[in-house]
Amino acid sequence: MEFRWLSRKELSLLKEIDRKELVDEVYYIRNHELRLVKEYYDIDGWLESELALYTQRLESIFDRDGIIIGAFEKDHIVGLVSLESYLINGRTMKLDMLYVSHDYRHKGLGRRLVDIISQEANELGAKELYISATPVRNTVDFYLRLGAELANPPDIYLFELEPLDIHLILPI
Repeated sequence: MEFRWLSRKELSLLKEIDRKELVDEVYYIRNHELRLVKEYYDIDGWLESELALYTQRLESIFDRDGIIIGAFEKDHIVGLVSLESYLINGRTMKLDMLYVSHDYRHKGLGRRLVDIISQEANELGAKELYISATPVRNTVDFYLRLGAELANPPDIYLFELEPLDIHLILPI
């Protein structure tokens, strides 16, 4: 597995990550606690509108000197992680995206990408990562296993951008 910073022209490789997933539980915040709710979604891949927005988001992060790292297996991208370039409250950096292709999940790749981006953030002065996680159980549970906790309170600006997400803080 090769890990490397992506160039701006490579950001469209995001579309090659297989994001299919069967979801049967999602988290909601109720009374400042996580609550699991049965909901079913069959995520078959990228919606074109979503992919365009996420690619633009990566371009914006890149243009602000953020960090975008790809994981490659035999020259094929199988994972991606991105980090905003600025500190929040002088100690926190936002882990903006983390995607791992379907066939590479539960094999340590996500953890490896978080470890790599955590090291980069730490070198830039961060003490923790802010994560606005999709409320899917697998995603939230992944971050909780890494040691993340609910952001209490969540960052007002970031919460307004993604109010349905689960907002977490991961010490690094």
